[in-house]
Amino acid sequence: MAMRKFNYNEIVVLNPMQTRYQMMTSRVFVPLYAATNDGIYRMNRAKRMMRGLPAVLGLMIGIIVLPFITIVGIGFLAYSALSISFNNDPIDWILALFGVGMIAGSVFGIIKLVKIRKRVERIANELEGELVVSWSQVKTITVMNVRQENVANRPSLTLNIIAPIYKEIGDWHVLTVDGRDITIPDVDDPYNKLNYVKKRFDLNFS
Repeated sequence: MAMRKFNYNEIVVLNPMQTRYQMMTSRVFVPLYAATNDGIYRMNRAKRMMRGLPAVLGLMIGIIVLPFITIVGIGFLAYSALSISFNNDPIDWILALFGVGMIAGSVFGIIKLVKIRKRVERIANELEGELVVSWSQVKTITVMNVRQENVANRPSLTLNIIAPIYKEIGDWHVLTVDGRDITIPDVDDPYNKLNYVKKRFDLNFS
């Protein structure tokens, strides 16, 4: 089936990960589903991550390396300027040029980082998905398997356990007009999200 591209503001994500810790569990293998104006889509999360990973890594490396290069360049420039004021040694001029070059390289790197950041933001806003079921095929959606899950997302795992933050999670069972039963797992705040989706996309199934 053909893939469709979306902007993030065109969709309602149905079952996002609730905490960073879920990335280390089997939750990462659960497909990401989203509601759109024409139906429910299974989003291609892996492709999006692979597209964005090089840019994110480049951004992180740049943020770490550029300040170091800038500081070293300023150090070379300051040292050589001080030395030149006392003696006109050619080595000091070479160090000065080297420092200027490092600072200029840092400025160029900052410009590149800005471009990389814009690319990361663009990738983050672009999604691609495969249609699971169109709204015209939906007869009813029933919320089942409702439970309370701890979604505390603090840096301290111990604190998350001691002081949990609970959120209602459930599964959508989508019954189609031709008798299929499609499960959308791990929908957060499932009842309110169902009402919101129906209202946003002007849906009238039961």
